[in-house]
Amino acid sequence: MKIVLHLLGGAGRIGTALIQSLVDNPISNLDSIYVYCDSTKANGVERLYANTKAPFVRALGYSGFVEFFGSEEHSIFSSENTRHVVFNLRGINKKQQWLNQPLDSMGVQINSCRTIVDANLWLQSNVEIIHFSSLLCDLIESSLSLDQICEGQESYRRPYMVSRLHQETMLAANAFQHSISTCFLRLPAVYGFSDDAQSPWVLNVFCKCRKKKELVLSRNPFQKVYLTHCAFLIQALRLLISSNYDVRSSKTVSYMRPPMLGMPVGALANIVENYPIDSADMQWSDLGIEFLDESNLGRGDNIDAHMLQLLSAIDTLIKP
Repeated sequence: MKIVLHLLGGAGRIGTALIQSLVDNPISNLDSIYVYCDSTKANGVERLYANTKAPFVRALGYSGFVEFFGSEEHSIFSSENTRHVVFNLRGINKKQQWLNQPLDSMGVQINSCRTIVDANLWLQSNVEIIHFSSLLCDLIESSLSLDQICEGQESYRRPYMVSRLHQETMLAANAFQHSISTCFLRLPAVYGFSDDAQSPWVLNVFCKCRKKKELVLSRNPFQKVYLTHCAFLIQALRLLISSNYDVRSSKTVSYMRPPMLGMPVGALANIVENYPIDSADMQWSDLGIEFLDESNLGRGDNIDAHMLQLLSAIDTLIKP
């Protein structure tokens, strides 16, 4: 069975890294990749992969997604031997954008899911949706109150978290109504991109303090932070695309988290403050650091492999 991959919001950092990985090292049976993005970016994406033959890459505006699944060419009668895997990467993750343009940010989140709901995916016999959500949704569903979760960050965290949970609710309703296999991939902080130095998240804040030779301190040292390197996330996504990995299992709606590190913010601050350290002799669990891979998407990853990537990222961020 051939695989067709649809990337909504595929011109962003994760989508670009995934496409490059698939172009450099194609997955068996992956026939084509459709990238849906702002129409102003579509031509640039197509030019970038113009000479790619396996898999074929085509870029379209967001309206092209609805048109694709509404056309006779891709009707149920022609899709019995085709598996359509839809990755919904479209969303607003930048803190500054949520602070400065909260209504516009919410609008993008809603439209992201409306694009999927408005498409005739139920007409296809083999469709799977993998929606990129946030690990913060786990906190909303925990015993903590929103006031506790959002303490000190109410203007950013509360609307972002509720918006992410609203996305999941909308797509879950669509999944149950039309029996479309839908998986919510709840992401932690993802790093390892070329523009990490511009990202306003905790690791970069600590590294900037270190570069300025200031004391690296954390406001809430016992609060947990979860993170994964882009390389490990891409590895997990390749497994989800592979026809050998059954994301559907026996449930219409399922939840996953990629392989990741979890640690107290204070431990991360200590690592940055004391870098370089001899990682070969470190017992990371002594610092409260743990490796989580409940979905077995790491295929043999371990805490040392992830810590080496983290230390490499710290080295890059604190270099002059």
